[in-house]
Amino acid sequence: MSMDDRPKHLDALLTHVADNLPDEETESARAQLAPLAAKFREVQAQERAKLRGATLGAAAEHLRNVLFPKVYDDAGQRTAEGVTRAAGELQRLIADPAVPTITWPSQRALDEATFDVPISSSIRYAVRGRQDVPDEYNETRTIAPTEITLTYRAMPDSQLGRVHAYVKGWWMHNGARVHSEAVGRHFHGDLAGWPDWLADEARKHDPAATAEEQS
Repeated sequence: MSMDDRPKHLDALLTHVADNLPDEETESARAQLAPLAAKFREVQAQERAKLRGATLGAAAEHLRNVLFPKVYDDAGQRTAEGVTRAAGELQRLIADPAVPTITWPSQRALDEATFDVPISSSIRYAVRGRQDVPDEYNETRTIAPTEITLTYRAMPDSQLGRVHAYVKGWWMHNGARVHSEAVGRHFHGDLAGWPDWLADEARKHDPAATAEEQS
């Protein structure tokens, strides 16, 4: 008998017992059996939580120990960091029992209903005259900004935070452009670790801050 079948069989047993009692004893019997039924369902919920945690934990370990090295070899560290973030998100789901289990709607419901789920909003604009940002991997080079993309997530990422910036520009060395192709750098997490002017831009365009000002 599977775990999901237990409540069905329990309900059938309780119904059978109650139905075969004299009428005057039926309500009393149901009241006495109700705590037993509740206990069975509590145990079932605990078993499901343990199974959920074990499944998420195994998936997180697989991402870290199996998938990460393969992605690192094929696509490099920056791409492989996405695998690490995914594993961290799985661990967060294990640690936070308040996170609900996602139940996807049926295909029929998807066909018949229309709904929108905001994920993020972004703004992209050209800049000139901004202070260079340091290159992430070469301390002798900087990036002279020509374009900024700011992205604001509806819900914070466990490692990247809620606000992300991509600064595109020219690769510079001692004030001179290194080559004609543009490069870029990503910024995320705590704004205190960003260049001051970029953090100010992120705060200025933040939809959450605008909503608070209007309220």
